[in-house]
Amino acid sequence: MNRLPSSWHTDRLHVADGAVEDVLQLMHIFNACSPVGKWDPTFKIYPEEEFSGLVAKSMADGVGNGRFQLQTIRHNHQPVGYFHCYHHHPHPNILLVSMFVFHPDHQKGGYGTELVAGLAQQARTASHQAIWLEVFLKNWPALRFWIKSGFTTIIDMDGAPQHDATAHASIVVAKSL
Repeated sequence: MNRLPSSWHTDRLHVADGAVEDVLQLMHIFNACSPVGKWDPTFKIYPEEEFSGLVAKSMADGVGNGRFQLQTIRHNHQPVGYFHCYHHHPHPNILLVSMFVFHPDHQKGGYGTELVAGLAQQARTASHQAIWLEVFLKNWPALRFWIKSGFTTIIDMDGAPQHDATAHASIVVAKSL
């Protein structure tokens, strides 16, 4: 099954498959984004075991993990973000990004835009025809970022049946490659 290369570069970033030694840094990066939790319910504090499990799942051999991949994003050899994705899911030739995180100190510097451009190039090389991802509608900064990055086709939507302060709604958006 075609996957992203285990290591690749953009102009300023180095991207490589996550490793066991990355777990604490990945957890730190994710937890630094926890204030987004009021907009996106996936951002809450998770234990170290959660991150260890994601890295182990990505590193596992065999058919069971063939679709899942976690990659760490580094700038000047320091982890600044990560993403994980599913290859050929939910349809053939689709790359579904299931998490995309940059440490707040590295947001707004053009790193995300640079990474998405590189990811699109790598996904195209791996025979993907589109990238899909879910974004929560209350997460205005993420919604703005993804739309500016070309994710303008709405694939699906989901939302709470009643509107209240804790209700959430999301859309799955796509960028054709």
